[in-house]
Amino acid sequence: MAHVDHIRGCEDFQKLIPSYLHGSLSSARTMLLEDHTQECIPCRKALKQARMGGRVVARPLDRPSKTISRVGVKWAVAAALMVAVSVVSAVLVRRSGRSVQAVYAMVESVYGPVYRVSDTASEAVLTSQQLQAGEKIRTAKDAGAVVRLPDGSAIEMKERSEFSVTESSQGVIIHLERGNIIVQAAKQHGHLLVKTNDCEVSVKGTIFSVNNGTKGSRVSVIEGEVHVDHDGEKDVLRPGDQVSTSPSIDPIPIKDEIAWSRDSERYSKILAEIDAIRKEIDEKAPRPAVRYSTRLLDMVPDQTVLYVALPNLSATLAESRRIMEERIHQNPALGEWWQKEQGSRRGLDQVIDKIREVGEYVGDEIVVSASMDARGEPAAPIVLAELKDASGFRSYLERQIGSANAEAKRPEVRFIDDPLNEAELAPADQKSREAIFIWINGDVFAAAPNLASLRQVAVARKPGAKQFTHTPFYERIAELYRDGTGLIVAADLQAIIGGGDRIGNGREAEALRQLGITNLKHFIFELKETGGKPQNRAVVTFEQADHGLASWLAAPGPMGALQFISPDANVVAAFVVKQPVALVDDLLGALRTLDPSLWQHLKDGEAEHGIDVRNDFAAPLGGEFAFAIDGPVLPVPSWKLVFEVNDPAHLQQTFERIVDKLNEYAAKEGKQGFVWEQSEIGGRTYYTLKSVDFGLSLTYTYTNGYLIAGPNRPLVDLAVRNSERGRTLLLSPRFIAALPEDKNANFSALFYQNLAPVVGSVARRLGDSAKGLPEEGQRTLRSLAGAAPVLAYAYAQGDRIIFSANGEDGPIGLNPSSLMGLPGSFGLKQIFGEAMH
Repeated sequence: MAHVDHIRGCEDFQKLIPSYLHGSLSSARTMLLEDHTQECIPCRKALKQARMGGRVVARPLDRPSKTISRVGVKWAVAAALMVAVSVVSAVLVRRSGRSVQAVYAMVESVYGPVYRVSDTASEAVLTSQQLQAGEKIRTAKDAGAVVRLPDGSAIEMKERSEFSVTESSQGVIIHLERGNIIVQAAKQHGHLLVKTNDCEVSVKGTIFSVNNGTKGSRVSVIEGEVHVDHDGEKDVLRPGDQVSTSPSIDPIPIKDEIAWSRDSERYSKILAEIDAIRKEIDEKAPRPAVRYSTRLLDMVPDQTVLYVALPNLSATLAESRRIMEERIHQNPALGEWWQKEQGSRRGLDQVIDKIREVGEYVGDEIVVSASMDARGEPAAPIVLAELKDASGFRSYLERQIGSANAEAKRPEVRFIDDPLNEAELAPADQKSREAIFIWINGDVFAAAPNLASLRQVAVARKPGAKQFTHTPFYERIAELYRDGTGLIVAADLQAIIGGGDRIGNGREAEALRQLGITNLKHFIFELKETGGKPQNRAVVTFEQADHGLASWLAAPGPMGALQFISPDANVVAAFVVKQPVALVDDLLGALRTLDPSLWQHLKDGEAEHGIDVRNDFAAPLGGEFAFAIDGPVLPVPSWKLVFEVNDPAHLQQTFERIVDKLNEYAAKEGKQGFVWEQSEIGGRTYYTLKSVDFGLSLTYTYTNGYLIAGPNRPLVDLAVRNSERGRTLLLSPRFIAALPEDKNANFSALFYQNLAPVVGSVARRLGDSAKGLPEEGQRTLRSLAGAAPVLAYAYAQGDRIIFSANGEDGPIGLNPSSLMGLPGSFGLKQIFGEAMH
């Protein structure tokens, strides 16, 4: 047995395990080892391995043990007590002080064989028996039990499950060795934790399930909020959420995970009721009305470059809250859930209450604008709103300001009667440099962090001073109101970029002009609801559309290339361009401007090899292009390229000339280069190009005016046959479900992704190696594995390009249940929670 003079970390603790199991370890070190293994997963696993007869190999951890400093203190205290010849009594007192004997659990009910187990014995457990801290309880096959903790928490055990209970500075800890338990956690003064060999679950007043199996752990939440820490990653779960510690464990419906429980029907009702209330709120709560006019747009200052209009959400929130409270009073299960949710919802409810209160005083919208000063620098933002009750709103603000100032030191808030009154403004300017100035004029509210901005609002309100109303940016925003609008985010890109004036006159600046970057005019994002359906879109407009970005994308048109993409495709990108030659001209022109020597090198290479990029590659092509990941991803991704080709003979000659030139260079370097293979199937020629040196290949064929390319001939042949049989993406129910309802029959560009199947497959293949990914990468994997298909698309319409996105569940938007922070909705609760902190 190894001799250890000083305990410095996990390696030393693991060396003590053989002596501990043999019974020859001193009382002080026994106490320290037991303390440490309760909190250190690697050392606990080493102890478990040794008990099962395995040889313990002490290994230093990659990072220091989290308990080293605390352990060092404990060891120093224990050593001092030993010198005082009172170590045994001191240890007993200390262990009693940690409530080892006081912490117990009571077996409330058992069905089937249930045992208290230890290293040397196994004893049947009966109803009403107590378990001391650290004692293990195990259920046999077809058995179960309910164990009650002193704080009222209940633990229901499935068959073949085992756990023990201890207490530490962290709180009460349930050590789940194996199996499945459902915990109904009582309200905790501290925390209740469940620890498995690969995760830690922290809760307060929650119902959740933990399943610890051979491949890893799975945590499912029935009600409340659960924090799961595994592999250095922390997840926050809410009702209906589930997380696994291993990619080899697929998610399953929570009702299936808890079906074994004697309370499964009640748990399922809780989940069903929460889902039902979410759907009812989304169906019945009114959305903000579409607005067809506004006075506030006429009040923003001249030189405004950013305009944000937020709809008044108070009616939506008030009705959502009414529906929730009505359902909660009608349903005891919902009432119990709501009471437990109150602690975690407090910050969100405060925000919602403030929005509701302010919304009772203001009109249909709140506007935030920002302008640029004479130097082209951004000025301070301005907040504007129409008021229903101006005097009441001022009194409300004064009360809020008073309570806020009493709680913490905040910027001074000052009410201004007349921003144009120099006599009033002079002392105000001198008194406070960090302040928020508020002006209530009739039924209009304006606020800004400086007086200069309020002056601009006052000037804009004067008759004949509305210069902003004559600008193209104003007209673009006014157009939104005429068509009916909701949430607006608008930016005057032309003013921000300066029409190219502020980007200089160097090569980079000239290249940006050639690519049409300086032609950018306005950016508009709009989210509204019409006909009961949310609609969202982003629009980029251009000053000129005859070159650069604005000229590349064609107007919406048929995409025949998609007929070669199957319904099983995971990723699809497709677009139509006006003229491939014009696009190449713009790119080559920008290259010539940025790097004349590189451009000349390219032209010299073309002349030497008799190949012209513009005429030999771009000219034979049509305007359609598509790319897809369509088929198995492993071991070789099943990629697919589809091009419209107007002159396949010319394009094929170009390919063959390039391969001949490449083989000439390869021969000079002692390489074998490339070889062509051709095969005839059904009167169609399949070309396969193989790299002898690298073992890579691709296959393509021409059919119906398209070139279809892929990594091998079977995949390309399948694409052709699928097209002939009508098995295409265009007829996929999931793709059709994501299509938008608008006046356009075609798209200019689209991006479709259905990544859930492929991500799940990849994650299973990666297995434990996925744990080596960065935290953000692991989170992204889990998110994509459960994501519904999404379709993003674009329409090119003259001087503008319109972008939007739809999912299988409808367009992207904000539902009332999201605003209320209900489970299964968008994570605004987390956002509000962060804001409150």
